[in-house]
Amino acid sequence: MLIEQIESKKVTRESFDKKGKLTGKQIFTAGKMTPSGGTFFINIKTELYDEAQKLEATYTTSYECRPEEADVLLSVFAINPKKRKVRVSVKSGDFKKLYALTANDMVRSMRLTMYVETGILNFLGSKNNVDVTNRVLIKENNNLKITEKISIKAYLMGIRVRTINYNVTEYLTLSGSLQKQVFRQTNGDYFTITYNP
Repeated sequence: MLIEQIESKKVTRESFDKKGKLTGKQIFTAGKMTPSGGTFFINIKTELYDEAQKLEATYTTSYECRPEEADVLLSVFAINPKKRKVRVSVKSGDFKKLYALTANDMVRSMRLTMYVETGILNFLGSKNNVDVTNRVLIKENNNLKITEKISIKAYLMGIRVRTINYNVTEYLTLSGSLQKQVFRQTNGDYFTITYNP
């Protein structure tokens, strides 16, 4: 997701097993972006709930974005809440076209290299390679839908420690505002991300 898509929104991430049973929930409440030089900052309050909807933890993290470097905010992975300042950098030339609203301009596939530049993860050399492929834009019922495949390879100290594959469906308004994303794994587990003003 792009940082502009979550500004001043409440974002709910719900995880489900293959039978559709809720296994966890996170609510992210994003503040306003504040500029400082060529950088933007945004504070995000996170509430973590267990499968019984019981609140387990609450914390606020400050994220940093440098638009000229096409920095992004990806909330697929939880980041250590004990560190208040987080920078996720992504290296990719086409990232700014990820949500182009015409089929001819939209990026069909891309590769991102994402680094978490915070605390012990930075020290240990945390890197994720993200391959986004087979992106298709469809107009459906006065809304837009994007389908795609995402493969995430996580590395720590140069060793691949995990690979996750998702079939993703994204729902957007005609103006390009994200409404919902669904990430399905091959084992049937999935999670949804819903964007509310």
